[in-house]
Amino acid sequence: MDTSLGLRIDANNRQWNGKNSPQGDRQSRREQKLHVLLQSLKGGDLEGSRQAFIALINTDPSVSNDPYLSKIGSALQSSNVLEAQKVALELQRHGGKLKSHVTSPFAKPELQAQGRPDPYSGVFRIDLSA
Repeated sequence: MDTSLGLRIDANNRQWNGKNSPQGDRQSRREQKLHVLLQSLKGGDLEGSRQAFIALINTDPSVSNDPYLSKIGSALQSSNVLEAQKVALELQRHGGKLKSHVTSPFAKPELQAQGRPDPYSGVFRIDLSA
């Protein structure tokens, strides 16, 4: 009876910094989706702006709490393209970057802030399902 366990590890050619990292990919996709949203708003396309907004949130949910994006989403939900355009211009005047709320793997989880103990404190999890 063979008791050996086969394990395959694929080396990934990507560098884990800059534009080739998963974070860099996410940031690049977020910037592209934001650009599409701003262009749709600039053109006054309500339906296109709504779709671009949803695509942006689906691409990177970490930006969903950005104050500018929240205002744009509210304006689009109420079909107020003019207000969404005003907020988009304000966003562009302030650098055109969204604030992502990505939590660090070393950050304290919200459970800790609520007084409940963190069952995974100091434990690293590795996903081997490749």
